[in-house]
Amino acid sequence: MRLAPLLHSRPVVVLAGMAGYGKSTLLGAVAPQLQDGGATLWLTVDDTDRDPVRLVSDLMTAASLTGVDALDATLASLRAPALRAEPLTLVDSLLEVLYEAGVPLTLVLDDVQHLVRSDSSTQVIDHVLRWAPANMRVAIAARVLPPLRLQRLRLDDRLAYLAHDELAFSPEESAEAVRAAGLSLDPEIVDSIHRATGGWPAGVRMAILAASRHGPRPNVPTYLRRDQALADYLAIEVLASLTDDVRSFVLESCLDDHVCATLIDEIRQTHNAEVLLEKCLADGLFRSRDDVTASEAWYHWHPLFAAHMRRRLIADHPERATELHAAAAAWWTSVDAPTAIRHAVAAGDGALASRIFAARWLELILQGRSDAVLACIDQVPEASPHVSEAHLAKALISMQRGRIDDARSAITAARALRDLLPQSDRAGFEDRMALVELFCTGYDRGLGAAVGSGTALLERFERSHQRPDPAVRASVQMFVGMAEARLENPAELSLEMLRSSAATAHDSGLLALELTALAESCIPAIAEGHLGDVRDLAVEVLARANERGWVGLVTLAPAVTYLGWFDYWRGNLSDARSQLERSLSMMVPFDWELRGLTLNVLTSTCLALGDVRGARRAATEIRTMVESGLQSPTWPSMLAGLEGSVLMAEGRTREAVALAIRPPAEPEFPLSAARRAKVLLQAGRPTEALAELDRVRTATTFVHVECLSRCTEAEALLALGSSDAHAPLERALAVAEPDRLYGPFLGAGDDLAELLKAHLRHGTAHPTVVTQVLGRMTEGRHHHRAGTADRLTERERVILQYLTTNLTNAEIAEAEYISLHTAKTHIAHIYQKLGVSSRRAAIRRAAELELY
Repeated sequence: MRLAPLLHSRPVVVLAGMAGYGKSTLLGAVAPQLQDGGATLWLTVDDTDRDPVRLVSDLMTAASLTGVDALDATLASLRAPALRAEPLTLVDSLLEVLYEAGVPLTLVLDDVQHLVRSDSSTQVIDHVLRWAPANMRVAIAARVLPPLRLQRLRLDDRLAYLAHDELAFSPEESAEAVRAAGLSLDPEIVDSIHRATGGWPAGVRMAILAASRHGPRPNVPTYLRRDQALADYLAIEVLASLTDDVRSFVLESCLDDHVCATLIDEIRQTHNAEVLLEKCLADGLFRSRDDVTASEAWYHWHPLFAAHMRRRLIADHPERATELHAAAAAWWTSVDAPTAIRHAVAAGDGALASRIFAARWLELILQGRSDAVLACIDQVPEASPHVSEAHLAKALISMQRGRIDDARSAITAARALRDLLPQSDRAGFEDRMALVELFCTGYDRGLGAAVGSGTALLERFERSHQRPDPAVRASVQMFVGMAEARLENPAELSLEMLRSSAATAHDSGLLALELTALAESCIPAIAEGHLGDVRDLAVEVLARANERGWVGLVTLAPAVTYLGWFDYWRGNLSDARSQLERSLSMMVPFDWELRGLTLNVLTSTCLALGDVRGARRAATEIRTMVESGLQSPTWPSMLAGLEGSVLMAEGRTREAVALAIRPPAEPEFPLSAARRAKVLLQAGRPTEALAELDRVRTATTFVHVECLSRCTEAEALLALGSSDAHAPLERALAVAEPDRLYGPFLGAGDDLAELLKAHLRHGTAHPTVVTQVLGRMTEGRHHHRAGTADRLTERERVILQYLTTNLTNAEIAEAEYISLHTAKTHIAHIYQKLGVSSRRAAIRRAAELELY
């Protein structure tokens, strides 16, 4: 039994949870085992025990029923004055008897929620906990705990507290319950039972009973939400115990699984929702409450409980249900469009649902919520005049997923149905149609044609008397700016367009689009040379996205690529590799331009880490794209420089040199000449390396290219025995200092370290840079800097060790005596801090950082 070790681990055990979490069943099974060879005192508390004298009397009766002769004989003398004694004095007398008992004892107090409104009886329980003899364990079960003083027990490590997360069945326990009932169900159905119930034991049992009576159901969540037996159970065990005002509040507040006080007050036209929500939480009716944010707290009903409350509201008060759904639709429209659409449909207002969809589907797709948009389409009435918007949304989603033929069919259907739109809505539809057709142009005719079409569309917006949809305008600006960047056109063109897009989106409250435009601006902003500022921007973009739960939003991949690129040039190679691999896992497969640029940096990063095979794989993927015709104009020279470096690392010097001295392809990738020079230098041909570096024009070069070029020039002059090596080295140090671009120095040989030491004696305006670079060189581990991994907590480091095993998340949780939710949270934090997105990547990253 999974929870048995927890129950044995501390002298006091508290089980707290709403009805159906198996608290009494668990204690009944485990209590006899808590004290080997001992006796169990079991008291099921009821309302009469709110009288402390009655409570103590019942405790004495329970003690006398243990079958321990010594207890029964001694307790007989206490029963007569029991109804006249002061309660705590009588408790002391009872405890004295228990102190004298020669056997281990377990005191079980079940249904303690009945004491919530009795301070004096609560004081009796506190007294027992405080002075319980060492030979006695105490187990308490309650739907709602009275205000017991448990803090000291926690501080003394004497308390095991099990709530909903711990009491819920694990997936394995749900499966075992199915098998124990003699059922042979498909694993998919068993899994759906667990997911639908959230491991709520009563819900699992109801599903098993239903399957026993009627056979397995194909849609378990839907069936359980309609199961009459479960509805009766909730009515008897939960609703019947509530006061009229709380019962009415619960029924009307379960329209959504997640609720807040503002929402409930708005739809009910009241002002006491926060008080009642807290009361429901205290009474064990909620599974959880989020941490209170700067705005307000959100509360979470158990999904099955909420679903049955909704059904009961509709059955008992249909008109009120419609009224509440309509109010909820109005409130959710500005908060979450899919939820608003669901409420509008529930209120029977298909027209409102259609209007909300038409106004918000583009924004939802930009947030990465394409699946939510498809779900909304299924709810929008087919006869709606806005059905053309649904086809347009399908077209854009199909395009994102690379299904171009489906996208074209959907565009055709949207065009055919647009005349059904109300006249007032046609202008917005035409704007959105133009945007989708612009994306289609990019796929069919290439980004160059898309830039022309997008620019013309923006000019049309400027001439129009009607203000275009801000989401459309900002999306067109973003797409044109992105295309300019991917085509490697002058950076100022793409940056102007992307920053205009971000500003338009910001002014219109379109956060996802604003972050997308800012993320796209990171790579072209390299040309401006303010690399640290761009790094701060990328971090801010990802942090703001993380706050909204948009961690994996594909449109943010450029910001992640930039962070990997920046880490590479700073010599933080493990961090660089993690970020670059994360970006590759995020981006859509057809964004081959960004993919190629990311693989370019990954190849260099793998080489610097000594992973020649990884470098070869990355370079080969670039070559495959080039040979397939997927390439930017500078890619042939980029690939030649990369492959020369890989060949040198593979020991194929002759082939590398032949590639380096071959006339470069035009136009040149900015870094190619410096890479060829590096290959020639490594091959022992410093004169030719210097000649190659003459191709790098200082006045127009990028900061990182200049740093690498001057560093390589210093190495070449040193190899030739020239005293002039100090001049290019000083220039390299000057370029590196503002953003700590130490990668070119750290990737050089030992001779450069000696030159740096001599440079200090020679005289430099950048002694701090020299000292820091030399320090990282002598550390011997400068390519494995821990970075964010340094912030792993002790608990996260423990969980990290489990990731190398084949244990599931549930098994890790069980091994550490924590809930599955807590284990998943720790693992998510580990992934975030290590900059990875999978267990395998986390293992590799941790090994690189020597965290094992």
